[in-house]
Amino acid sequence: MLNAGEIFERIDVTKYSLKKLVLVPLLILLLALAVLGYSQFSTGSPVKLSMDFTGGTVVKVRTAEEEHALKAIFADFPLKSVRDFSEPSGATGKMLIFGPMSKAEKERLNETLYEHFGDAYEIPRDISGVVGKRYLEQAITAVLVAFLMMAIVVLFVFKTPVPSFAVVLSAFSDIVIATACMNIVGMELSLGTIAALLMLIGYSVDSDILLTTKILRGRGELNEKVRSAMKTGLTMTATTIAAVFAMFFVASVLPLASPFPPIPMLRDISAVLLFGLFADLMNTWMLNAGILRWYVAWKERKSAERLVKKAKKPRQRHS
Repeated sequence: MLNAGEIFERIDVTKYSLKKLVLVPLLILLLALAVLGYSQFSTGSPVKLSMDFTGGTVVKVRTAEEEHALKAIFADFPLKSVRDFSEPSGATGKMLIFGPMSKAEKERLNETLYEHFGDAYEIPRDISGVVGKRYLEQAITAVLVAFLMMAIVVLFVFKTPVPSFAVVLSAFSDIVIATACMNIVGMELSLGTIAALLMLIGYSVDSDILLTTKILRGRGELNEKVRSAMKTGLTMTATTIAAVFAMFFVASVLPLASPFPPIPMLRDISAVLLFGLFADLMNTWMLNAGILRWYVAWKERKSAERLVKKAKKPRQRHS
């Protein structure tokens, strides 16, 4: 069985060429952008939007009817999905999720619900399409402003364009890859997943800033500085992944073997964070580390060239 030192030796990025380190993350970023682009072209949105942003109505019906029977009852309404639900009180039934409807359609929906189920239903959420669109605009603005402020702070701290660009590129790649993974597994963009993307901006830059600070301001040989930062950074990220996975387990896996209901919002937040954190391992220690190693080597080469030119420059004789 491998010990910690042997494991780290196998994943030591300083053993690989800069081209390989940078090329792999860039190819995966391009693939993620292609996934989002295809979704935008085919559906009009880079990722599937939840009713938080499109508008809609959620109805909880305490019934044992099968999904096909419920779809037949509500065939004249924009029924998007039917899910099982259970509550701590012991109540169970079906959760019906409808798309946006006019006021007249909502009145007809209430009449149909009362006709078939009497008082055995409730409408916990009802979002109009206009409000959902406003939510979407505010959510996109929040992500863009947070990302822009992060980029400004990074540039202010390091005051050099290349290392700052590497940190921002790594964070951007984390968010794009996490969003593409959402698309692949069929997750919807909701208020919960937007919150996760905002959290990911912070999570994704901590290890990048650690690496950049260690390389630019630390003492010692370049590869040794990278290895030192990597040991600390991997410990930080592994701890975060363990905590987020525990949240995902409690919110989605544990309810399968217990009477407690699942927690969809926590499940979605933790899933997006896991996508982004695993992407961050690659982007920090391959993409960002590769760019920084190239940058430091380039600076050292330029400095050596200036010293050589200065040494060759003929000295002026004083009369």
